[in-house]
Amino acid sequence: MATDVVPALNENIQTSFKSNVMRDRRIAQISKRIRDGTATFEDAHDYAERLGENLSKALVENLNADTLPDGKLYYNIAKRTVTPALETNYNLTNEAAAEIQKLLDTELGIGLNAVKADFPAERIQGLIDKMTADGITLEQALVWLAEPIVNNSEAFFDDFIDSNAKFRNDVGLKATITRKVAGNCCDWCAQMAGSYDYDKAPPDIYRRHKFCRCTVTYQCGRKSQNVWTKREWESSPEEISKRKEFGLSQKEQTAVERIESANAVYRDKVVSTLEGMGRRKKLKAYAKMSAEERLARLKEYEEKRTMRG
Repeated sequence: MATDVVPALNENIQTSFKSNVMRDRRIAQISKRIRDGTATFEDAHDYAERLGENLSKALVENLNADTLPDGKLYYNIAKRTVTPALETNYNLTNEAAAEIQKLLDTELGIGLNAVKADFPAERIQGLIDKMTADGITLEQALVWLAEPIVNNSEAFFDDFIDSNAKFRNDVGLKATITRKVAGNCCDWCAQMAGSYDYDKAPPDIYRRHKFCRCTVTYQCGRKSQNVWTKREWESSPEEISKRKEFGLSQKEQTAVERIESANAVYRDKVVSTLEGMGRRKKLKAYAKMSAEERLARLKEYEEKRTMRG
């Protein structure tokens, strides 16, 4: 019975990958920026890119003629080594991006959790199929373990950006997608660069070609007032309506989540109706309310509105 080489390969790949990451200066810098609270989404993109480069080196180093049966990268081996290795990058990328998302949200007074993008199993399966196609040599297979690994790692971050921009745009926080070029980019990338409202962004805004290092990020533009930080942002009637609809759709929310949703809706109502000399006094009174009191106020408001027809 043939020996299963996959467990040993996976162990060696992970050891090489971790060693590469520990020696990576850029990853160390980004990790420090996350701890210091100064990291940006551009840092998150660089983090994903560097993870991809380090993983690529680990895969090429350990999947070679000396370690593979018959010196060939069989489908079963590629599926059980490359896929879990990319899943590791996917998890690390989403964790770092979520930490940075939290930092940025804290600055803006936003209390939403980051959304984890789905693992692109179909896309990774396509990569496995290409490197193990009939007639492909090991040398040709290794090409798919180079730049495509980096490209897919970048795409993990792009998927995070897309998922979170969509989520926040859907709940009423206006999202803007920004694509920035890197180095001497191609004409296509140069034409694609710019900032777009989420709903008007080009369909190919996240598209990448080989060796593309363009950065795609998003921003939540808001000028409604957070009574705790006194920041100002604009909440249009449409945005407020979106939040109300979002709150009604969350039938599985916990009590705490319902209170938080109510807080957001009630805050928008307060901000949109406060006028004149009594504005400051009302804001102070609202700031002193507990979450339960604000929820009760909202319920009272809705009941009165219903009675008025």
